Amino acid sequence: MRQRLLATLLVSTVTVLAASAPGVAVAADDLSESQRLVDMAQLDIQAVSLAHSLSDERDDMAAFVAGGRSTASGAGVSETERSRVDRQVQEVTVQATAVDTTDAPALATAVGELVRRLKELAQVRQKALSGPESAQGTIDAYSAVTDALDGVGAAIARSLPARGAAADSTALPVLTRAVSQASAERGLLVSALTAGGGQSALTTAAQTADVRQRAALADFRQTASTGARKQYDETVTGSDADRAESELAKLTDRTWLSASDQALKPSSVASDLSARIDLMRSVESSLVAAEAERLASLRDDDVTALELHIALTALCFLLALGVGVSTARSITRPAAALARFARGYPHDTTEAKVVGNDEFATTARAINALVADTSALRARAAALDAEHTALLGVRDALAAERDSLLGKQDTLTSQLGSLQGTVHSTYVNLSLRTLGLVERQLTLIERLEDLVHDPEELQQLFKLDHLATRMRRNSENLLVLAGAEHPTGQHAKSVPLVDVARAAMSEIENYERVRIQFLPAGRIVGFAADDTSHLVAELLENAAVFSPPQDDVHLSGWLLESGELMLSIEDQGIGIPAARLTELNALLERPDPAAPACDTTGMGMYVIARLAARHGIRVQLRDHKRGGVAAVVVIPAALVAPAADPDGPQSPVEAAAAGEPLRRRLPGPRKPEPEAKREPHREPKREPRREPKPAEPEEHTRPADDSPALTAKGLPQRVPKATGLEGEPAARERERATAPVDAEALRRRLGGFQQGLIEGRRDADAETQEIRAEVTAELSESRPGEPGDSESDSESEGVEEARG
Repeated sequence: MRQRLLATLLVSTVTVLAASAPGVAVAADDLSESQRLVDMAQLDIQAVSLAHSLSDERDDMAAFVAGGRSTASGAGVSETERSRVDRQVQEVTVQATAVDTTDAPALATAVGELVRRLKELAQVRQKALSGPESAQGTIDAYSAVTDALDGVGAAIARSLPARGAAADSTALPVLTRAVSQASAERGLLVSALTAGGGQSALTTAAQTADVRQRAALADFRQTASTGARKQYDETVTGSDADRAESELAKLTDRTWLSASDQALKPSSVASDLSARIDLMRSVESSLVAAEAERLASLRDDDVTALELHIALTALCFLLALGVGVSTARSITRPAAALARFARGYPHDTTEAKVVGNDEFATTARAINALVADTSALRARAAALDAEHTALLGVRDALAAERDSLLGKQDTLTSQLGSLQGTVHSTYVNLSLRTLGLVERQLTLIERLEDLVHDPEELQQLFKLDHLATRMRRNSENLLVLAGAEHPTGQHAKSVPLVDVARAAMSEIENYERVRIQFLPAGRIVGFAADDTSHLVAELLENAAVFSPPQDDVHLSGWLLESGELMLSIEDQGIGIPAARLTELNALLERPDPAAPACDTTGMGMYVIARLAARHGIRVQLRDHKRGGVAAVVVIPAALVAPAADPDGPQSPVEAAAAGEPLRRRLPGPRKPEPEAKREPHREPKREPRREPKPAEPEEHTRPADDSPALTAKGLPQRVPKATGLEGEPAARERERATAPVDAEALRRRLGGFQQGLIEGRRDADAETQEIRAEVTAELSESRPGEPGDSESDSESEGVEEARG
């Protein structure tokens, strides 16, 4: 903890220093800049003073040259004046080279020009003293040096930053230019008077200098502050100034000197003009000194600001350091006391020392409470150890009992699996036996139909035949739901589509309501014919049950371009809700749906799904636009044989539909594999689709000659060897009506029919007794130990016979 606190203290102090560093750096930068400004102001003061001295030397040297280089002393200026000027030049050169011009390129250029001109000053003097320089040339040579000095002041004014600039900073270089032009004007006029007025170029140059002087003064009055203008007006005034103005106006009114002008003494004119120039120079020097003082004050303010930043930084640093140290000590001391207590516990049972009322004191109290609780828990733990030892024995006993129960569970599980297998095999066996009995019953009924010729008796036999056919379909449904196949449910040859449809119609209750609209000429391969007929029968049964009893069910078929066969079964019932329709279509799309667990209502949909998955047939329910439901069945091309199959002749309907054009294409799902083998599995329980409305039986009359004959109950009258197509009974009736009647042959035939009827009834009674014996044996096998076991062998033989 100490290391972490020290690190925190160090980070806080460094943060304080880092936060204060930008302010200190800015204050230091400001101080450095203001010091540079003070240095430039000092250079400006020295430059102005040197300019004044050089201007006086220039005027004296020009008068010396204009007077023929002959004076009472024998030189233009005295040695004392030259020494003073040289000293000033040295000071200005040192100051100019020392000043920082990094951020002031204009000042750097001006300083470089000044240094170069000052180095040429000795040569300028030599030419003025010994020739051959003229008075005008001497003034121009000196003016180049004074202009360089004035340029330094102008560059300094332009290099001042925003916080160091003032109104007089810009006006000061303008006043310097005016003073320089006034001095040059004096030198030109005195030189012209000394030369006797014969040099008009000097007078012209004096006029130019006078114009520049007045322009500079005008600029000064526009840019200078009110105080500076007032100072100039109050200083440059009086009789001396007025007399100088009068002489300047008189001497510069034309480009030559008149006789009256030439009568003036050069020394008197020089004295009068010098008095005015001195007044102007005093104003200039005062403004330069004031500017230096202002910049020095700015420098002092920056020093103060830097000192304040440093003092504030030091104060914050010391404050953060002191608070951090105090906080660290307030944390480490109680923590150390708690650590010492922790190292001595549990040998040292004294309580932790509580100091103050802070978090550590609260922690110490909590530790003392924990120590007391720990002591109590130790005693409790000792008691629990004894109880735990006792419970271990109980646990071992329970573990042994658990192992025993697990063994019993495994035994029961194996027994349950065995029972489930037994129940399933028994379920399939009973279904096969029932199916065998139904097949035998149908065979017997067909024999009776061949022997009986009485219409009423035939009608009853037909009803019995129809009921047995429906019983066979129910038994086949059980086999389909059990995942087994009928061993005799395949044909060696392909079956016409019309026969498949007719067989499906014969297996439903309301077969007379089914109307075949049109069917294509096609055949179904033998191994799939019975399952296809079974599937269509389930769909016809649903359509007939869930539609009004007075409405027909329409069966139609199309041969698609892909070679697939599409069947449509349409009813006009109440329809199916959208949610239920989606649920049923999802069931039909499953490859092998499991059968429902207990509720048998609606098992037909599971049978349809199983049969469709067995052969890759696609089934879908759709809402009909005119009401009701349309079931669309798409039979894969692998299950469809050519119409002209050499295995058997075409039926009349097939022959009529052979040339029928393609009606439409079904956009169904992907065509499944034709011969895919699917393992059966169980399907969860599903709710029935809907409850059919009870229909009252209708009385039917015999239709016209081109319709099949109907019984009183509405069932079609079956005729042996008939195909069941519309128009065939009428055709047979017309054939019998047009054939000649042989009475003797008719009597012999009727006698034979009577004898056959007697023999058929005898055989039927024998078959009935045999069936009863087989049923009794079946019941005895399902309930071992009860009477009837002796008949099981005969029943088994019957089942094998039916299967064969």
